[in-house]
This record gives sequence, structure tokens and C-alpha cells, in this order.
Amino acid sequence: MTRAELLAGVLAASAAPRPIAPATPHGVWADVVLEREGTALLAPFTVVIVLHNATGRIVHLRFPTADLFRIDVLHDDAPVWSSVTGHKPIPITRQLDVPPGLLRLAQVIVDSTTDDHHALVPGRYTVRVAMLGTNFGVVVDKPIAFDVPATISDALAAKPGTVLTIAGVPYVDGGTPRLRDATGTLRLSRALGLRSDHSFVVRGFLDASGDERVFDVGRAAPAFEPSATSSP
Repeated sequence: MTRAELLAGVLAASAAPRPIAPATPHGVWADVVLEREGTALLAPFTVVIVLHNATGRIVHLRFPTADLFRIDVLHDDAPVWSSVTGHKPIPITRQLDVPPGLLRLAQVIVDSTTDDHHALVPGRYTVRVAMLGTNFGVVVDKPIAFDVPATISDALAAKPGTVLTIAGVPYVDGGTPRLRDATGTLRLSRALGLRSDHSFVVRGFLDASGDERVFDVGRAAPAFEPSATSSP
């Protein structure tokens, strides 16, 4: 092939029509904020999604379903909770008009449990928000961590009214519901479940009933067990 033939081939290729990819609107991006009341297990948190439009004009974003976004909570890169669990996408094209400035698109409360309603394990997680439109796409990851539950001895030493998350095995003693761990036992304001051999995570505060300390149960969930979510 001569140099002239090679040049002619390059010019012909550049002149040929090419597929046009959907254009992403410049000057529009998403931000995610996690609003928390604490880092303890069973403490809910809120995912806030905000769109920024710096174009100075209304921008039209298009999505292939009625869902504008999805939220996933991942632990070791595996999803443990998702906003779309049990929900099939509705195949209706939806358009979102984003005005100039800031648009608070949504706020979703996550109750800090898994999809099957078990308490999370302590550790680090990733909250992933994805908006996948036909002309706009973004995935935002935010780190989040949960602390190890306090022990029952810590709860008994805390000031009454202090909100704590503890963990242990519930049992009934003479008709009174109680919780035990390696450091002691504690009376509960109510029974947690029928399985006395199953560990629970409990969030509440210490109160008093006569001369005895009582843990007032606000929220409770079975502790995560690998067998509870693993495939057979």
C-alpha cells in the first residue's frame, strides 16, 4: 500500500458515519449525604440525594424506568440491603426536569438491617447510590461504619436514659424477659422472640423498675448469621 492509498483510507474512515453515544448533560452532577444519629448498630440513617445544575438553565434527564435511582448497602462488596429488593422496575420512560442550582431529589431512611431483617454486623460498609438514565449516569459511593455493641456490664454502668445498642441471648426467668452475654444479665422491658438460643441486637436505654435496672427496648433484630442468608 502506498502512502497516498493509506491517506485516502484514513480520510474515508473519518468521513464515514459513526454511532452517536447519548450525551451526558455537562454541568449536572449528583451528591449524596448520609445523615446519622449515631454509629451504633440499629441506629437508622438517612440517604439524601442532591442534584447540582450549574448550566443556568433547566436540564431534562431521561430514565428508562419509573425509578430514578437505587440505593444499595454493601459489606465486603456484597449487597446486604437494597432499595429495590422485592420491587420490579416499572418500564415507563420518565423525565426529570432539573432547574438551575440545587435540587433535593430524595431522602430515604435506611433502618440499618439486612434485606431479611437481621441486624448488621459491626464493621465498614459502602452506601452506593446509582442513577442510570439514558442521557445521565452517575454512581456515588459513601463509606459508613457501625460499632461493636456495648456489653451488658457497660449498659448497667451507664447513666439512666443513655441510648445504647447491646447484644446477647434472650431468655425468660420466672416470667421476666432478660438478656445475657459474657459479662452479665439484664432485665428487658419486653420479650424479643421465641427462639431462646438465637442472639439479638437490641437498641434502647436503661430505666428503673423499683430497685432493679430495666433495659427499655426501642428496637431489636436477630443478629446476623451466615446461615440466615447463605444459599443451600
